[in-house]
Amino acid sequence: MTPAREPVPGWVLFGVLIALGANTLASAMVRVTVELMRSLTPFAEAVHRYDLSMLPTYRVFAYSGATLAITWYIWPVVRHFRRDPDGPAAPQVRRRTVNAPLMIAALGFAPWLVSALLFPALTVWRFGRWSPELASQQILSTLVSGFLAATTTYLLLDWLFRSTVVPRVFPTGQLTEVPGSLAPGVRTRLLIFLLAVAFTPLFTVLGLIRAAAARVGQGVDLTSVIADLTHASQVTFIVYVALGIAFTLVLARTLTQPLGAAAAALRQIQRGDLSARVRLASSDEVGVVEEGVNAMAAALQDRERILHTFGRIVEPAVRDHLLKGELRLGGEVRQATVMFCDLRGFTALSERLAPTAVVALLNDFFSAMADWVRSEGGFVDKFMGDGMLIVFGLFTTPDRAAQQQAAAAALRCALGMPARLAALNAARAAAGAPLLAVSIGLASGEVVAGTIGAEDRLDFTVIGDTVNVAVRLQDEAKRRDCQLLASATTIELARSADLPSRLVALAPAHLRGRTEAVPVFGA
Repeated sequence: MTPAREPVPGWVLFGVLIALGANTLASAMVRVTVELMRSLTPFAEAVHRYDLSMLPTYRVFAYSGATLAITWYIWPVVRHFRRDPDGPAAPQVRRRTVNAPLMIAALGFAPWLVSALLFPALTVWRFGRWSPELASQQILSTLVSGFLAATTTYLLLDWLFRSTVVPRVFPTGQLTEVPGSLAPGVRTRLLIFLLAVAFTPLFTVLGLIRAAAARVGQGVDLTSVIADLTHASQVTFIVYVALGIAFTLVLARTLTQPLGAAAAALRQIQRGDLSARVRLASSDEVGVVEEGVNAMAAALQDRERILHTFGRIVEPAVRDHLLKGELRLGGEVRQATVMFCDLRGFTALSERLAPTAVVALLNDFFSAMADWVRSEGGFVDKFMGDGMLIVFGLFTTPDRAAQQQAAAAALRCALGMPARLAALNAARAAAGAPLLAVSIGLASGEVVAGTIGAEDRLDFTVIGDTVNVAVRLQDEAKRRDCQLLASATTIELARSADLPSRLVALAPAHLRGRTEAVPVFGA
């Protein structure tokens, strides 16, 4: 279905009023200044009358041409707003949106510039000569007033487009990437502002004073000259003070508002709100700052998402240390306490359950146990079928006290697992599901921690005799029908950390692959 065509956008009508108002004001200033700046010699008076006779015709052609040129330039933007203002804008629409304020001001200044060249040429054609005494009325006054109209138009249209047009054409920003952009930067805009509020009125006042001095030299009554100069000065003062205030407010708004919004967004980001964004409205240095803030927030969001995803595949403790570069590739020897926890009778249990039920069972079991492990300061190195390889104290300092604390934390975690399993079994019993039981092995000592695997697929893990002992102790606990077997080394370290243990010494375990029996404690 074709969308309904919209009427002429409101910003177009507002822009027309701005251009008309600026040029009307400039025309009024021309009349005032020309009357006071023009020479009163017979030749100058004759030229002035001729200029006034030609002016209506010139205005018809000049301003009609300027209007057609401006309409042609902004028509792609108007057509875009009439058809589908919320749809993607064509490259031409994007480019002309960015350039429109400057181009409209330049096209509006063209008739003033042409008149400053045309009327002296018409004077030569009509009277056969031209005199410097005509410069004030034909060139200086025209150019100063034309510049006033152009700067007023540019500054106000720049504010209008930033607030109403640009956000619709560039909903996702990227103004600074528009090819063929002619939009002035902050320095140029400040220079235009300075010319409009400082140098233009100074040139006007200078022209009035020079014209007054010339009239006095031509014998005009001094009282009349002073009265006219006073009146013109008052009009000039009022007009330029009003324009200066308006320009200052507009320029300040186009600079301080986006910078304030960028600062507010940065404060939100500092507080952790990465959804903060800045509405983009310019392609100058302020626009670069705005896009930089948005790009930084988006990059931080992506980083958080990657870290979150990474942390769900790789244990967060391992992830953080890998990102800090604290682990050397290839592995390093460290002291740690290793726990291996395995479900009893899982093979027989899985034969009676559907595959989806088996997956759900493992997810429930691993979730409950992994949360408990993390709360005690350990991390799950890997899930191995129905078992978990858990490590404590791997990333702490390698001193004796740290080893003792790691062993104590591992023992507390192992002794607390039956309670967590009981809570899980209560929910399973209520649902009519079979109950779960675990066997746990604990060993302390040296491990090799590092990344192993192929060049394009690495895995962080711990290996070594201590890991093998923990796995074999879990098997031995299952064989002896007890929940937990811990090496004597682990119990000694835990007791050194003032952790009382209710585990009792059992007969040494003869583990597969070891020639000597391992002293063990069990529960």
